[in-house]
Amino acid sequence: MQKPVRLALLAIAALFITPLLNAAEPLKFVSWNLEWFPGHRPTASAAEADAHMKAAQEALKKINPDIFVGVEIHDWAAFDELVSAVPGLNCHVVSSFCDPLSGELRPQQIGIASKLKCHAAMWENWAANVPEMSRGFAFAALEVPESGLLMVYGNHLKSNRGSDDEAGAKNVAGMRNDQARQLLGHREKIKKAFAKETIFGWIAAGDFNTNHDGQFPLCQAVKTITEGGYFNTWASTPKEKRLTWHPFAGGKFEPTTFDYIFTEGLKQTDAVIIPVPEGISDHAAIGITVSKP
Repeated sequence: MQKPVRLALLAIAALFITPLLNAAEPLKFVSWNLEWFPGHRPTASAAEADAHMKAAQEALKKINPDIFVGVEIHDWAAFDELVSAVPGLNCHVVSSFCDPLSGELRPQQIGIASKLKCHAAMWENWAANVPEMSRGFAFAALEVPESGLLMVYGNHLKSNRGSDDEAGAKNVAGMRNDQARQLLGHREKIKKAFAKETIFGWIAAGDFNTNHDGQFPLCQAVKTITEGGYFNTWASTPKEKRLTWHPFAGGKFEPTTFDYIFTEGLKQTDAVIIPVPEGISDHAAIGITVSKP
């Protein structure tokens, strides 16, 4: 990488580890899959959960986001405690995806928090007609002063579990393709519902469990989303600079890009991986700056 480009990327990343100076500064948007938060696993002990919470709080406080999407969150209480570490950051919505068979709350939810006023918020399950599907998306309409509403989606698409053979890969890819179409369909419903409001822009972020590198040839989710009007903020970033997921040491999978930020109506900008201490998550925190008109 040439030196000017490297310096430019470092300057962008610095926006995510310094406080917001004043209202004229761009908004800092961050998305982070926190890996079974808190505790790193669904059966975490109280001590494991506490250690994970403290480490994530310290990292998030340093990042100091204005808008934050958290993925793989246990519940509202966990997300609210996490974001309370950042002054002015308030929890707006946390999903309540349940196991469709047992009805029990799943420990992988999606939360949205911000320093802005929340105009409306909700969450929705993916409509894939399979028994194990319990994920979906969260949504919040945030008021950007003197600009209008910023529509924010937090997403968690179908994992790659069950895709080890051809039939399984086809099934998993089909579900993610359906989920991408559902996300676009919901955007159109929101446009109609908020037809009398000024919409400043759109962001769809989170863990998409796929990428645009040809790694999952049957999955067209990224293509569907970008052809639907969203801009891929990783589009011009070399693959080696956007490896957002790193498996445990000795794992059979290679690091890859699973986490995305898509935008519509905003100034097109590249996403960055935000430096955080190792061990908080197997996913990287990613972010963009949102310029106000």
